[in-house]
Amino acid sequence: MGRPKAAAPLAALGLLAATGLVCGAVALRSPTAVAVLEQEPSVAAHGPAPTAAPSGSSGRAGAPSPEPAPALDPAEPDAPAKAEPARAQASELERAQAEGIAALGALAQRYPEDPPVLRALALAQGRDKSYAAALATTKRLFEIAPEETGNDELKQLLLRIANGPPEVALTALDLMAKQMGSRGPDLLYEVVTAPRFGDWIRDNASKQLLDPGVRQVASPALIVADDLRRLTGCPTKALIARAREEGDVRALHYIKSLLTPQRCGARMRTCLKCGAVAKDLRATASVIEKRKKAAATPPVGSAAP
Repeated sequence: MGRPKAAAPLAALGLLAATGLVCGAVALRSPTAVAVLEQEPSVAAHGPAPTAAPSGSSGRAGAPSPEPAPALDPAEPDAPAKAEPARAQASELERAQAEGIAALGALAQRYPEDPPVLRALALAQGRDKSYAAALATTKRLFEIAPEETGNDELKQLLLRIANGPPEVALTALDLMAKQMGSRGPDLLYEVVTAPRFGDWIRDNASKQLLDPGVRQVASPALIVADDLRRLTGCPTKALIARAREEGDVRALHYIKSLLTPQRCGARMRTCLKCGAVAKDLRATASVIEKRKKAAATPPVGSAAP
């Protein structure tokens, strides 16, 4: 009877040890193994799961696949093209011109971006000697239609204003310098050289021609002519070379004056002021004369039959 009583505790100890081993094994299992075991019933029922693509960066099995890139937003539609500004009918403009400045001003309010209307208004204001208004209208016109800077009537209007009262004359010079591209410096040069302008306005125009912004937009022909105009001595060979390559009739005027014999000495002798470069000056004058002649000759076949 004693032997069975001793076997009972031993059996209990064995059962406890087995339970501990099972619990330890469960605790030591990796989460991945647990997840695989939990999915086995589903795999058995529905077949094996698709094999995941290998990861190029880590190579670990079961790595989550990258999320798909978000779909791009559809391209925004292009902005609608700007509508053409309203234009006055020819009959409207003719009627307003016949009625005078007030009618032209009203028409310009209706068609504020119509170049012919603004041009007609500016010219009418100039004829009426409303110079400040004419300059404001002309400035607006040049802003919306830069090609109008080549209009001869408007250029003559600006020259007339530049020869007027000082308060508007300076505004006219400023408009020439800043709103007319390469045509503005040409007008400034005309103010400087034309005899009808007074010394005061000519000096101001000459200062404008030295402005870096003005020289940047001026033509090479204008710059070389103005450089020759400012000479107090003889030109350098470099300046003569520039005149030969880029000069026009304005440069030719100063070159010819340098080639004109002048009185020198006490015995009524004449000599060239710049005899040392006279040969270069003559060659340059000849080149400019040929260029002038070629520009004045119409191309072959352009004449009307």
